[in-house]
Amino acid sequence: MTSGARALAALPATLQDLVHEAAAVLPDRAEGLRGRGTRHRMLGRFLRDAALLEWCGMTVPGIEAGREAAIDHLLSLQSPGGTFRSGDNVDSPPDSAFTVNDLALTQALQREPGIDALLSAARRALVHGGVHTPNHRWEISAALARLSALYGWQDCRDRAEQWLAEGVDLQPDGMFSERSANYAAHVSIPSLLILARELDRTDLLTAADTATLVQAKLTSPDGTVETLASRRQDQVRPFDGGAMLPLFHAHAVRTGDPLTGRAVLRVLPRADGNAALTLVALGAEDPRTIGALPLPAAEPDAENPEIIELATSGLAVVDLGTSRTVLHGGTDTQALGRVTSGGASNPTFARLSGRQLAVSDLRLSRDFFSLGPLRPAAPVRSGVLSWTLTEQLQAEYFQPLTGDDLSATGEYGLEHNGRFAAAMAFSRRRTDLISLRTEMTAQLRLDGVDLRWEVEGPPTALCLMLALEGIRDEGGDDGEAVLRPIDGQSSATARFRSRDGGEELLISARGSLGGAAFYDPGESFTFVGGTDEPHGRTLLIPATSTSPLELSLSILRR
Repeated sequence: MTSGARALAALPATLQDLVHEAAAVLPDRAEGLRGRGTRHRMLGRFLRDAALLEWCGMTVPGIEAGREAAIDHLLSLQSPGGTFRSGDNVDSPPDSAFTVNDLALTQALQREPGIDALLSAARRALVHGGVHTPNHRWEISAALARLSALYGWQDCRDRAEQWLAEGVDLQPDGMFSERSANYAAHVSIPSLLILARELDRTDLLTAADTATLVQAKLTSPDGTVETLASRRQDQVRPFDGGAMLPLFHAHAVRTGDPLTGRAVLRVLPRADGNAALTLVALGAEDPRTIGALPLPAAEPDAENPEIIELATSGLAVVDLGTSRTVLHGGTDTQALGRVTSGGASNPTFARLSGRQLAVSDLRLSRDFFSLGPLRPAAPVRSGVLSWTLTEQLQAEYFQPLTGDDLSATGEYGLEHNGRFAAAMAFSRRRTDLISLRTEMTAQLRLDGVDLRWEVEGPPTALCLMLALEGIRDEGGDDGEAVLRPIDGQSSATARFRSRDGGEELLISARGSLGGAAFYDPGESFTFVGGTDEPHGRTLLIPATSTSPLELSLSILRR
């Protein structure tokens, strides 16, 4: 039995089945390789997968013809400068690096002269090319390190080390600076593993392990990974953890870590053939990553709750077994002065989930200068199972310019003041500030959470928004309801059952309830006719800031 066949046999039966499924669909993938819409990364991944399946000792009909078609198509897509067209960006060295990494792994398993030509042509683009995003540095460096190992090209190694001299962008809490599960899974962690091996850098392996463990901690029992703190596109919804399986499995087997072992079991139902083959790829280059999983960590319960606090990312996750609560603070919106791509801006400050029901998004709008929903600072522990989150928001009224700042022509600099832009030279004016301070406390219970908001500042209209998942609703899965108090009372309640009736969500609100129901995403969205409002079933609870607002959420088993 070959080493590849042994590696395949050492995988759990479920993953072996996924590898066989990937082999079964490979001929269909080969058929479409000459299509005009085929992108270079699809071609590179096909070649990688074909080589891995052969390394495992599997015979796939038509694989040779597919390989030739993929190489020919890649040659037609390669520009004179060495980058590949049809990627996500134009003439992009980092996007091309994804394909180079797959081609270099293919060459490490079985040499193909046509691939040698592709990699040789790509060399200059990767050695001299720039990047767009933080994770691109590690993808392009990994490709350069592979080329150096394959061909002995010193300029490739030197360039990789030049990028690495910037330092890996791991925060003190173990998250990459982008805080993205998507890019951690597909780019940063895999790249650091390659770089650690090819450059013999144990510090990079430690960084990859640290990042992997954090993602395992953020993986929920349903196999999704928490992304509220992300600065990238995945901040709007939890990340499907199936893509994390190869990293979790490899880490658990190599280190014996029980927490990543448990994470494997959580994401396994979501894994696909690509994830299984990526694990095979890790095993082909590091045999320590293939083998039996360690005994997994126990699931949390009332006696042994699991509390994860990531201070830099502004995230706290508490799993009590019967309920799981996420608290989120510390978005970048105030610091940047706007909502922007590459910044954490999701205004969801809490989630609560049971086994079937969930409040997937909890937000608080204010009628305050169109500055958007509450975006508090990071949660601060104030008790055993309690946290405090605060926000200090302010808007300005501007005083007249004086003296040398006056212009006889009435022309002044166009500046952005954090909400809008105007030709008023804002930075040269005295201001009168209007402040709004909001303090939120969260007290967790076995079956839910009690929340309380106190607002200091001018009386302000408020409105809570709760996005609900898994509820039984004869009106459909989408729509908006409003919770109002009975006349003369300061409280209101609502109940929702899960679709199978096994759980019930009890919502109780108290305070100066009533008024107009609204959700205001802020002027950054409304100016362009957009919104960040979550899709699906939502509940609005209008109120005012004249007295504390309280909300109790409970998930009850029936």
